[in-house]
Amino acid sequence: MKSPVVPGVFCLLLLAATPTFAGHGFVSAFGNIEWLPEPGRTPDGSWYQLDAWQEEGQLLLARGAKEKTRLCLVFAREKLAEVEAMVKAENVPAAEVAAGQYRTYLDRAQSLIAADTEPTTKEALAEMMATALLEHQYILSVIYEELPAATRLIVPQVIAVAQEHYQGITKLLPAKKKGALFFKEEEVRWSVEMATRADEANP
Repeated sequence: MKSPVVPGVFCLLLLAATPTFAGHGFVSAFGNIEWLPEPGRTPDGSWYQLDAWQEEGQLLLARGAKEKTRLCLVFAREKLAEVEAMVKAENVPAAEVAAGQYRTYLDRAQSLIAADTEPTTKEALAEMMATALLEHQYILSVIYEELPAATRLIVPQVIAVAQEHYQGITKLLPAKKKGALFFKEEEVRWSVEMATRADEANP
């Protein structure tokens, strides 16, 4: 004779097996995402240039394309945090400075990867940057509606910069690695579309 399943235990098993769903009803591909760091010094501060010098110093001391690329992506995330902070402060010029620095670090990372002559390293770095760029776009789309409407229009421009670099860097990936990013690509597309729909409806 089979043992009866205790209802409470059965419910717990169901809950444990249930995935986390995103707002669109699908399992989120960004369940373990690392959100933006604290911005630290921002472009509206008098000591902001000091940060730029420190970042340049770290890049000069970094050895190899892998470490330099990693630092560029770390600094790019910090620039996104600065963009968020300046948009919240409704300081558009300062947000534009941070956005420009974000683009600069992406340019540098992409150039480092493209110039790498070791195929395995190039592929690994391209995959790392592609994943980071999808995360950047997703994060910006999630926080978008919480930002002041008067100043947040710079955010879609930053998302476009990330998407532009994503399209470029994924050309360095084999088809199998590119295909593995499909679900994240689709979630980013949906999330960005949902975030900016209100602006399109009320220009």
